[in-house]
Amino acid sequence: MRNRLILSFLLGLAATGARGGAACIGAPYQAGGTEAQRELVEIVGEVRPVLDRFGDLGAVLERETPEICFASRIGPALGYLEADIGRIVLSRAQPRPLQAGIFLHELRHLWQFSRGSCPRDALSMKEYGRATFAIEADASAVSLLLAWDMKAHGDPSVWEALAAWPSHQDIAARFAETMEETGDGPLATTAAFYQWYASPERRERYYRAACSDYLDRQDRSHLIPRYQAIGAEFFESLCRMPDGGVYSCADPEAGAGE
Repeated sequence: MRNRLILSFLLGLAATGARGGAACIGAPYQAGGTEAQRELVEIVGEVRPVLDRFGDLGAVLERETPEICFASRIGPALGYLEADIGRIVLSRAQPRPLQAGIFLHELRHLWQFSRGSCPRDALSMKEYGRATFAIEADASAVSLLLAWDMKAHGDPSVWEALAAWPSHQDIAARFAETMEETGDGPLATTAAFYQWYASPERRERYYRAACSDYLDRQDRSHLIPRYQAIGAEFFESLCRMPDGGVYSCADPEAGAGE
């Protein structure tokens, strides 16, 4: 069974085209023989400084050593993580700054997976959807934090690309507003996390995608339905700053908020 985490800038779970070879690079991500490989090396190089400043994500890249690929056919996706085989796939058709933002988002998903903070088959379908919301809200908030830090260090391009993406403009605006008012990174990350939930359309799209994925996994694996729930410990493990600190988060629909 392939566990695929889909970037929240897209909808749809089907994507094909990255299967090793010339469109991929492996650790230490420093050399590539083809034009596509060189582009991937450049993307990793562009985000290395922010990964060094936020050690947890830099550490997961070094520890998990994912293969990083371009996909020739990626459907509606901009990127995704194939967690069980350690592969991050990006759309080559996007502008470079957006590709870098997508990479940061998917690297956060890899961090989640490495900590066991991903939806489990033992969850009920509703709880699987709740967990999907949380990991997408977290990855969106943290990738904005990293892009903001890149902007503060002289490279605004990734922030501008993420902030301009239509499905996430409101999340970026909420993050920026909080940072400009408070200068508090964890507080701005919390604000962005909860803003993810503020769009009924976004929640509906992701719930449908999560339910489809849940049912597909049940069918493929012939799993007996189980009805476990996610608890507070799920959010305690998930909502960690990429420098090792914490930020406040919970499911707002369960009665917790900003």
